[in-house]
Amino acid sequence: MIISVRRIVPSRASMLPALVAGSLVLGASSADAQAAAKASPRVVASSRAIVAANVVNIVTTDYAFDMPASIPAGLTTMRPSNKGKELHHVYLVKVDAGRSSKDVLAWMKAGGPPPKWMRPVGGPNASAGVTEFTSTLAAGSYVALCVIPSPDGVPHVMKGMLKDVQVTPSTTAPAAPPKADVTLTLKDYDFVFSKPLSPGKHVIAVTNAGPQPHEFFFAKLAPGKTPAEMAAFAEKPVGAPPGMPMGGITDILPGDTVYLTVTVPAGEYAFICFDPDAKDGKPHLVHGMIKQISVK
Repeated sequence: MIISVRRIVPSRASMLPALVAGSLVLGASSADAQAAAKASPRVVASSRAIVAANVVNIVTTDYAFDMPASIPAGLTTMRPSNKGKELHHVYLVKVDAGRSSKDVLAWMKAGGPPPKWMRPVGGPNASAGVTEFTSTLAAGSYVALCVIPSPDGVPHVMKGMLKDVQVTPSTTAPAAPPKADVTLTLKDYDFVFSKPLSPGKHVIAVTNAGPQPHEFFFAKLAPGKTPAEMAAFAEKPVGAPPGMPMGGITDILPGDTVYLTVTVPAGEYAFICFDPDAKDGKPHLVHGMIKQISVK
């Protein structure tokens, strides 16, 4: 979800808070999510699934990130937990030396195209459950922010939800990326899986093969609901939400590969890219980047 004036649309402001409430009805809460919410933000040794990676626990609230201000460079797993009433994501950008969250906020207030001194590197997208996002971070200055709008239409970043993060040089040997069991390729304008997605836990390698930034948000659809209804609900949230948010990734640039670890139960899923198109500014879903995936 590339942050721009066009990206911050009213539809996301109205959609996400309703999805939070609806996720309780659809069974989104879990013991894992409650345990993750109790974890204090810190950099710890990785689990057995990702050997030698740094694991950064991130607690999101309305409206702040509780996370380390400094982490070592290298393979990094972001493990978010949400204590807020609204859904949140982690939109991480690398900024040039001398730049900070103040510059990011000033640009957002002024509007205009994304500045050349800022590069999106991805992060875990909004979820009602537990997901893990893994990528390799180079040393430098970063800013974590949430651009999801509140019900009043104001993006969370404008309410103070951004944080400076320094990634310090590391002297340890580079860690190997996690072993993915499925690959998801993002392109203009489609989601392409290397094989059918089956129920259970997966490590998904996500690659942007398109000429412009892409994200993906996915939701488990309620019985009988469709991705089109999910998109319609985003525009006018009336009645019960048509799906439960399961996460995904925030924007990555062309050529980038990141990893998402997530457990998916059997069912029907909507995959959606809300990024504005570089040519006409319309969301990529309007160009066909919205898809229903069966997990069985």
